[in-house]
Amino acid sequence: MGSNVAGAGTLDFLRNSPQFQALRAMVQANPQILQPMLQELGKQNPQLVRLIQEHQADFLQLINEPGEGGEGNILGELAAGMPQAVTVTAEEREAIERLEAMGFDRAIVLEVFFACNKNEELAANYLLDHMHEFEE
Repeated sequence: MGSNVAGAGTLDFLRNSPQFQALRAMVQANPQILQPMLQELGKQNPQLVRLIQEHQADFLQLINEPGEGGEGNILGELAAGMPQAVTVTAEEREAIERLEAMGFDRAIVLEVFFACNKNEELAANYLLDHMHEFEE
């Protein structure tokens, strides 16, 4: 019964992942970061990268989807125009401050830190590996 839909919906679970939503937003704003982010993801979660590689067309379709789907889109558009407040622990705030102290703009640090699932080491590696992309 399921053989005619092999692979269809395999990556649907990503739609509900806050990390994927952050990655999608970053990639849509800056497409050249997709490959480096997948390489970093491969270090953290090789099974997920293997699944993405096996279903590249589905993954690219998900990456190219506009933000939240359906009726949530109206709320998403409204939220995009408003400043967002995110609560962080004291430890996370210190990690953000350490990343900023490396000379990176706060907005970039926050975007990368949350895209890296609040992993300071991963965020620092990404910032250092891609610092030439942030300089204007």
